[in-house]
Amino acid sequence: MSNFKDWFGRTFKGKRIAMMGLKGSGKTQFLQSLGCPTANPNVISQTEKYNWFKVTYLEKTIYIKAGVDRGGGLELFKASFNKALLKSDWLFIMVDIQKYISNQLDDESHEPYKQQLFARLDYINNNIPHVFKDKVYIILTHADLLPNASSELINVFQRATKEKPFEVLTKNCYLLNAKDKRQVLDVFKRIAQI
Repeated sequence: MSNFKDWFGRTFKGKRIAMMGLKGSGKTQFLQSLGCPTANPNVISQTEKYNWFKVTYLEKTIYIKAGVDRGGGLELFKASFNKALLKSDWLFIMVDIQKYISNQLDDESHEPYKQQLFARLDYINNNIPHVFKDKVYIILTHADLLPNASSELINVFQRATKEKPFEVLTKNCYLLNAKDKRQVLDVFKRIAQI
């Protein structure tokens, strides 16, 4: 963890997160549930800066460095990918599992959800150092919108990516409702090992 200073000049050790995902995948909601006070999932925007914040779980605290919550459009994704990733401790790839299962068409591109997701996963796989691939976590969101959602959804997702070039990125998958703060903190605790 590297050090950073808050507005009062206090020094903290902090972590930086990078989040990627298609539009409406739950990136901002995840940040809000994690404890970011400036994340507003009701505002759809291209980029929103957020200040450092702390994640407290069972009397342990991790400080998250200031960052940018970027929109899910393809051009923003490609333009910000390397910059967001190079300084990050973790990469969270948010996947709307409900849209994935139903393979909805995107309003703007008119392409199927799976096609867009797999193109991004392929891009990530081809553009990050091999050592960073262990820091990639797939967060399957919106499971609460599916009847009888269970951990079987993780298996469904992982089977669909088996033998694809980006299969290595999908080994760390978590299923959650990004609006459920407890679920988000439980997943973050496992990832951050706090």
